[in-house]
Amino acid sequence: MITPLSAFAEIADRYDGFIFDVWGTLYDGGNAFPEALETVRALADMDKKILVLSNSPRIPAIVEERLTGIGFDLSWFTEVVTSGGMVADIVGSRRDAASAALGERVLWLGRSRFPDTVPDGSFKVVDSVEDADWILNAGPESTESRLEDYEIQLSASIARNLPMICANPDKSVIHGGARHICAGAMAERYEEIGGTVRYFGKPYPEIFARCLDRIGLPAERVLVVGDNLETDILGANRTGVASLLLGCGIHAAALAATADIGERVDALATRHGARPTYFSDVLAW
Repeated sequence: MITPLSAFAEIADRYDGFIFDVWGTLYDGGNAFPEALETVRALADMDKKILVLSNSPRIPAIVEERLTGIGFDLSWFTEVVTSGGMVADIVGSRRDAASAALGERVLWLGRSRFPDTVPDGSFKVVDSVEDADWILNAGPESTESRLEDYEIQLSASIARNLPMICANPDKSVIHGGARHICAGAMAERYEEIGGTVRYFGKPYPEIFARCLDRIGLPAERVLVVGDNLETDILGANRTGVASLLLGCGIHAAALAATADIGERVDALATRHGARPTYFSDVLAW
């Protein structure tokens, strides 16, 4: 059963650590949610361990700059973990066998927007599918990009059997009321037409294991807070961590479709195969 919350303070004492999503949870893509600022500040005042977990294809330092720019104090957080940071660390440094097996020449999708997903000089960046050994998918080149814009490129990559690294499993974000595609949608399409993809980020266990290691607490003492059933909540479910789904983010339109909020949340959770422990419209203390 999903427990509805009217205030985050109702459950603050039940957990020692909290893992917060960013986009749709702490901010709307431009500004911080005032309620989120209040809640994170209150948890910090209680000496709770707080970690930020983002599917951003940027390294943590970039997300940290964004957080401070919208009013969050970095001293509140134990660490900021990003999917891009994991790619930079594991793929960029060839820390495992799969990364070491990648060729030197990479076709880097979204490099103009996300220029730090792997360190400069770690691979040779090429401009065409024909010259590439593998694909780094950080996302679309523009917020106005459509999935169809990449169909020819993805099909050509299939013909050459190029493996893809996806640095952001999110399929879309809401910004200014409009939905924009993310790297996850491009990766999903690549798999649909026969491509091989390795994902870094939520909901995959590797990044949640890293977070639990960094926060230094057992899973049962930690709560994941996010707005996306497919990433935040599914990842928490797979890791055995309690979770809070917020209704103000990616699922806002779907949750507004029918009258009874309990039925809406239950139906949406069933549809996505991910079930939060708690639900709240916003992250209000």
